[in-house]
Amino acid sequence: MNLQSKILAGDKVKLYVNKRLVFSNVLLSLAVSILLYLLFSHLKGVTGTEEIILIIFLAMFVLRPFFRLLNVMPTIELSREGIGYRGDFEPWDAVFEAKVVRPKVRLFSYGRLMLYTEIKGQPELAWDITAYDSELDLLELEALIKFCIAEFGGKVGNVAPFSEEKQPASF
Repeated sequence: MNLQSKILAGDKVKLYVNKRLVFSNVLLSLAVSILLYLLFSHLKGVTGTEEIILIIFLAMFVLRPFFRLLNVMPTIELSREGIGYRGDFEPWDAVFEAKVVRPKVRLFSYGRLMLYTEIKGQPELAWDITAYDSELDLLELEALIKFCIAEFGGKVGNVAPFSEEKQPASF
């Protein structure tokens, strides 16, 4: 069953972290860290204190993407009612536009999906979803979100029309 039919059936689609992409980023950052360590330790001849600072910095550089693997909760949830991203929820009526931004050089970044809402007639960036946050490719996720906006975005349910009554001015 594909994701569109799951959403149409009323099920909630949960997307988790892209573990393969995160793991490849960990390996890439580990390789760059080893290269930097060898470059600084052999070419520059760092002292003991500088070497400890360098190792701590490079360990943080490697462990930062590694902590994304510890995320066991779904990062993106799609349903008939709307979209949830990291616990924050927006109904489909509020989502104004979705577009994928690909980087020119794909070394450490694999692109972003920008979701915009409309505030006072101006488009406002609501969420900046990275490629690490979704198991799906960003183009597939964009197509799924645009499908949901077209399918559920125009339907406003259980909202009473707002009527403004003018009160007489009192002096």
